[in-house]
Amino acid sequence: MSRRQELKQILLRHLLLQGRATRPELVALTGVRAATVFEAIDELKADKLIVEPERRGKKTGRRAPELCCAADSCHTVGLELRLSGCAGVIVNACGEAVHSVEHPASSRKNLLEVKHEILEVLQHLRDLAGDDWQLVRGLGFADPGLVDIDRNYSIRAVNIPAWQEVETGKLLENASGLPSAVWPEAMVKTRMEFLRRLPDPPESIFNFVTEEGIGGGFIKKGELFVGSSGRAMEIGHLVVKPGGSRCQCGNCGCLESVASPSGLAEKIAESRAAGVDLGGLPENFTMETFADFAMRNRGVRIIADELCRDLGNALSVAVMLLNPEMIVISGKFASLGEFLTDSLRRELELRCFPEAVRELKIEISTLQLSDTAIGAAMMMRDKILLGE
Repeated sequence: MSRRQELKQILLRHLLLQGRATRPELVALTGVRAATVFEAIDELKADKLIVEPERRGKKTGRRAPELCCAADSCHTVGLELRLSGCAGVIVNACGEAVHSVEHPASSRKNLLEVKHEILEVLQHLRDLAGDDWQLVRGLGFADPGLVDIDRNYSIRAVNIPAWQEVETGKLLENASGLPSAVWPEAMVKTRMEFLRRLPDPPESIFNFVTEEGIGGGFIKKGELFVGSSGRAMEIGHLVVKPGGSRCQCGNCGCLESVASPSGLAEKIAESRAAGVDLGGLPENFTMETFADFAMRNRGVRIIADELCRDLGNALSVAVMLLNPEMIVISGKFASLGEFLTDSLRRELELRCFPEAVRELKIEISTLQLSDTAIGAAMMMRDKILLGE
C-alpha cells in the first residue's frame, strides 16, 4: 500500500469512527503537512466516500466545515441469530439503520429450519430495500456460538442445538450475492460498547456477556482481541466449580453451567426443594425482582452471593490477565444493576491485586437489543471500506 493510500485509510477510518471532523482536525490527527492531507481528502471526495459542505462567502473566523462519510457510499446488512429469533438491519456508511426487521424463533427442530429462519429475515430486508438493495455491498453475521472467524464457519451454539457445523459465510453469500463475514456475538457487542463511548473511550474494555450462554470480549485501543485461532475470551467455559453440573460443552463446573440464568434457576429450584424460605420469590421472577428479594430475604441472599462468587471467580481471571480499564456487564444479569456491580467489585477486591481493581470501572451495558445486528453490519462496512 502506498503512503497516499495509507493516509486515505487513516482519514476514512477516523471519519467512520468519529462521524465528523474538519480539515484542520484531520491535519492535526495525522501530523502530515496540510497540502498532502487536503489532496487525500479531495481524492476521497472524488471517490464519493466522504462529503464536505460547500464553503459560502469569504468570511473569516468561522469554524471550518466538517467532513463526514457519504451515507450512501456503502450499505451493509447485519444479522443476529438469537435464542428468541433472528434480527436483521441495513445500515448506511454512517452507521445509521435504514431498514430493520425481527422474526421470532421457529420451532428449530433441525438445522434446515434455523437456516430458513435466517434467510427469511434476509429476504424481508431485501424486499424493504427495493431498488436501494444495489447500494448494499456486504453482510455481517453475529453468531450466538463458537465461530471459526477465518473460515466464516459456525461451529456450535450450545443453546441452539441445531445450529452447528454450518458454512454460514457460504450460505449467506449464496443467498444474498454479497461478501459475508461471521463473528461471535460477544465480539460484536464488545465493539459496540467501544463505539458507544466515543469520542473518549477507555483504553481497554472487557465485555462480560451474561445470556444463557456466557461469553466475553476484549478490545484495546479500538482493536478486538480474537486469539490465534479465533477462540479467545470463552470465559463461560472456565471451570469455577470442579465436579459441578455438566456443561453443554462436555466439561463439568463451567461458569456457564453453574452461573448462567438457567444455572440460577437451578439453584433456586434446589433451594425450594430443600425447603429453604425464599420469602415468596415468584416462580417467574425478573432479575430486578431477584435483586430486590436478595436485599430482604436471607435464603435468596445466599443464592445471590453464591452466584456473584462464581461470576467474580471467572471475572478475576480476566482482570488478572488483561488488566482492563473497564468491565461492562451485558445480557440478562445486567438487570441486577448496582447489586451485581457492587458484589463483583467486592469479589474482585478479594481475588485480584489492589492496583488492578482500584481504578477499574464496572458498568452496566446501555446497548439496545438491535445494536448487535447494527454492530455486525458496521464491522462488515469497515471490512469493505478499510480492508479490515
